[in-house]
Amino acid sequence: MSRSGKRAVLIALALLLALIVLLPLRIVFDMAGLGASGVSARAVEGTIWSGTVRDLRIGKLSLGDLDAGLSPAGLLGGEMVLGMTRAADAAGQPPLAFKLAQSSDAIAMREAVGEIATADLFAPLPLRSVSLDGVDIAFAGRNCAAASGAVRVNIEQSLFGLTLQRGLSGNLRCDGGDLLVPLKGQSGLEQMDIRIKGNGRYSADFRLGGLAASAGPALSALGFRQQGDAMVIRINGRF
Repeated sequence: MSRSGKRAVLIALALLLALIVLLPLRIVFDMAGLGASGVSARAVEGTIWSGTVRDLRIGKLSLGDLDAGLSPAGLLGGEMVLGMTRAADAAGQPPLAFKLAQSSDAIAMREAVGEIATADLFAPLPLRSVSLDGVDIAFAGRNCAAASGAVRVNIEQSLFGLTLQRGLSGNLRCDGGDLLVPLKGQSGLEQMDIRIKGNGRYSADFRLGGLAASAGPALSALGFRQQGDAMVIRINGRF
């Protein structure tokens, strides 16, 4: 090959490398088909190796602004894997980090640690946020394929006269194709089972035991009903 031919090849390789390095993250985000799984964002900035996803949402659940980068190791395994951490310019927000993986009809959240605000998803219950510790969740199509890790639901300091600063906690798992999050309070008298289906629908069964009789009317007004010696409520919704 002539000297000019070698120079042309080197220039072409340099241009190809520059294109790969500078490929917009927005393109990869769209190519992954995350929208079909209910994942959306207000804006996606930067390159595939160093970008920011603004107002990342899973259905109605907002995860806020996250710095993101494509994982080369994921590509070798046939997956599109984005490593995400709470954006450096997201002042005042609690830490959050996880990997979001997409392949074929499967989507997964892996190694999730941190806190996610729940907004009014579980109204009228005053749930503030969910804390994740080593959480892995995978759906294949509409079926829960794998789930593990610890979850804690954080509640306002006072809940109908109960003090639940430590919230309700438990380990999530798959159950009959659904994602099940069974939670208990410190006393064991407060229980909440959250069941999430692959179509985005969820139900939350909340049970309060050991209550004073005076709490009954206030709870009934919020939709609770008496069941044995406890007050219970079911909340249905969609992400």
